[in-house]
Amino acid sequence: MAQRHGTCDRPGIGPARCRPSRIVLGVAAALAVLVSLSGQPAPLSVERDGDRLRLRAPQLDFLAGEPLRRLHDGRSVTYVFTASLHVHRGPRLHVVTRHVVFSYDLWEERFSLVLRDDAKVAASHLTTAAAEAWCLDQLALPASAAPTDRAFVVKLDCSLREDDAPPADAPSATTFTGLIDLFSRKAPPAPPRWQAASLPLRLADLNDKARK
Repeated sequence: MAQRHGTCDRPGIGPARCRPSRIVLGVAAALAVLVSLSGQPAPLSVERDGDRLRLRAPQLDFLAGEPLRRLHDGRSVTYVFTASLHVHRGPRLHVVTRHVVFSYDLWEERFSLVLRDDAKVAASHLTTAAAEAWCLDQLALPASAAPTDRAFVVKLDCSLREDDAPPADAPSATTFTGLIDLFSRKAPPAPPRWQAASLPLRLADLNDKARK
């Protein structure tokens, strides 16, 4: 039976000729790791719709990890979304914050959402992509907040609303043993946070969806 050879084992191809391809693969892998660890905000697109600026961030992917596990366990999760409009390299001009309560139907495998401050604003039977898009729809900014003579950027911040109450097994600080236990415990991990940001924009350059 003929033996199969790898690229570097073929006759006439020595180690010196294989080395460049290995270097290229190594550099590509290193770049992929750097990008994943860079912590750069996800891209955020802004679309004008009449007197509103609507946001899209399909790469944000906040319905994942620990929050998704909680939802699959039958618990509700509250996300805090903040959209802000800033002069490019300048001050903030406008901000919108929404608290969205998520729940998950295990049978239908769909999400239900409701604004914590306004129960009339709600949606149900949503897929992951539809649920994430619905949240961003609640963050539409007034077009009047954008400057007409300067570039601006829009930033999006998403985090989890944590309960302020301490866990039930938190050590008591009223005893010496409790103090030792309290200070010897490791700090809990920081809650997850997701961010997105637009490129510098000018209001006059945005096509108005309402006029199409």
